[in-house]
Amino acid sequence: MVTRKDSIFDEDISAKNEEIAIAKEALWLYEKFGEGEYKDIEGLCKAATIGEIEGKGWSLTPGAYVGVAPVEDDGVDFAERMSEIHKELLALQAESNSLMETISKNMEELGI
Repeated sequence: MVTRKDSIFDEDISAKNEEIAIAKEALWLYEKFGEGEYKDIEGLCKAATIGEIEGKGWSLTPGAYVGVAPVEDDGVDFAERMSEIHKELLALQAESNSLMETISKNMEELGI
């Protein structure tokens, strides 16, 4: 049973989580624009000139100007990780097949 105290506690946690989310967003903005002045950031924003826009056939597609942010190396070997995921998928498929067989047998025993 949920008590009034539990409800208040849940509301407090929700409020704190919202404050944390706002603080993280503020930190991100400060890291990007801490000087308080606009600057082009690859993958995020760019102030294009009329000449640049004309050069791209008047296209206003953001990707044509901002590009793609550089990807940081997360230290994970892609091929190795994909191999691990594939092995896990095969194991889950085998478990699924086994469970389907058990369900089918149970349904047969019930005459369904």
